[in-house]
Amino acid sequence: MKHRSAHDIRGACALDCPDTCSWIVTVKGNEAIALRGDPEHPYTRGSLCNKVTDYLDYVRSPERVLYPMRRVGLKGSGRFIRISWDKALETIAGRLRDVIATDGAEAIWPFLGSGNMGLIQGAYGAGRRFWNVLGASRHVQTICTIAGGFGTGYTLGDNRVGMDPETFQFSKLVVLWGANVLSTHPHLWRPILQARKNGASVVCIDPIRTRTAAASDRHLAPMPGTDAALALGLLHVVLTEGGEDRDFIKEHTVGWEAFRQRILECPPSRAAAITGLSVESIIELGKRLAGTRPTGIRIGIGI
Repeated sequence: MKHRSAHDIRGACALDCPDTCSWIVTVKGNEAIALRGDPEHPYTRGSLCNKVTDYLDYVRSPERVLYPMRRVGLKGSGRFIRISWDKALETIAGRLRDVIATDGAEAIWPFLGSGNMGLIQGAYGAGRRFWNVLGASRHVQTICTIAGGFGTGYTLGDNRVGMDPETFQFSKLVVLWGANVLSTHPHLWRPILQARKNGASVVCIDPIRTRTAAASDRHLAPMPGTDAALALGLLHVVLTEGGEDRDFIKEHTVGWEAFRQRILECPPSRAAAITGLSVESIIELGKRLAGTRPTGIRIGIGI
């Protein structure tokens, strides 16, 4: 058989990440021989995270499952036998039909946690059509991010949107709260570096001296579990400085007066006693939050 010369094929990562990274696979004959990020991607600009940089090694791994396997022993025993694709599809379809006939389609609960759940070609998109055809129960397909979604909704008024990561480059103050960006969100670090180049200050709040904390301009290390006290202490300074956005609070929030009273009960001295930070460090960052615009804040949730 005559081998074709190497050529590039554009694709996209299928993993569970909103970055929707595009990549370029170099193929020679029938074999993928190289994988790299697509430099034309507007956000990632040619970089890939550590999960997929060595993706071709996973493809070639001798431990990779290449064929349908049916368990023949107890769970955890590791006993499987190979079956055909037709048999696998027939078995799964038969189980689904039995459940529908016995208990109704809504007894099928699509529950996802990890894997190929990407926004472009994963279960969030194409998979939803499959469950709709079956008439399965509707489920919020998430394990940990629902908390972040509700938090975004309460903060911004809509949990379907968030801060555009590309806008971080315009921030004059970047606060990374419990977010080890260099290790868990490397694509965000590029616009943060651009912001710093434009004169921004980068502050990391994390009990651990992470890679991100070490690379930031300022690192605040509160005692674990004291984030709420620190937040209240910072907000106390913001109120003292008159830096709250009163128009936004009036138009888009509920319960402000009760929350304001809670803030006033936690001055920097009390927050310092709880968090182990100095009063001066809390006041200094609080004043920055009150007077710096625009400010970009990244809070780590479920990482």
